[in-house]
Amino acid sequence: MNNKKPYNKSLHIKIVLEIAIVFITILSIKHIGDYFNIIGSGSIAIWCGVIVSTIFMKHKKLKWKELGFVLPKGLQNWLISILLVILILFAIFSVMGLIVKPLLENFSLTNPTDVADRFAFFMGKPLVFVLYLIVIVWFGAALGEEILFRGYLLNRLVDCTGNNKSGVILALIIHATIFGMLHIYQGLAGVIATGCIALIFGSIYFLIKRKLFPLIIAHAIINSISLIALYLNDGVIN
Repeated sequence: MNNKKPYNKSLHIKIVLEIAIVFITILSIKHIGDYFNIIGSGSIAIWCGVIVSTIFMKHKKLKWKELGFVLPKGLQNWLISILLVILILFAIFSVMGLIVKPLLENFSLTNPTDVADRFAFFMGKPLVFVLYLIVIVWFGAALGEEILFRGYLLNRLVDCTGNNKSGVILALIIHATIFGMLHIYQGLAGVIATGCIALIFGSIYFLIKRKLFPLIIAHAIINSISLIALYLNDGVIN
């Protein structure tokens, strides 16, 4: 007997349109925010995308916890989550430091010199920096991006490409490409680097049975390290 589900063209078109609406919303809000020089416009846009995707999910009677957005329960699960965070950090820093960074340098791909200019407003202002770190980096980027890209986007793409090995791989590549392109302001090097990070995070998401909490914490730590290093180096990217 052939257990393969029949191709449902209308369903796939519906999923693509749904994803398109979510990301058109994100790009539109980001554009408006940047036009008016609103601090954290990217994070605001991401959360607008989360709101729109939540509406679509509510229509399907789907909750975020079903996609892995839930706190660990019990001491054992917390310890496992902490261990997973450490392993995720090790994987990210190893791959980015030993493979991606040398490849980018080999092809002379670097971030534009003006990338750090967007952070000039908090240089020398520790209170502003801490507020930005908590509100924009932790809540906006780490939490918002993980539930949107790994929780929502990856699962919707898998619904379209198929919940099998080849379908998951294709979904991972598409989602990483989208994530990377949203960082186009960092130049080609930034697109490639963030795309690789998304690919790693997405792969881990499936490996740890679609748990978002370890990814959110790891994402927050990675972003915090980068931003703290930038702040301590007076806005100069090494």
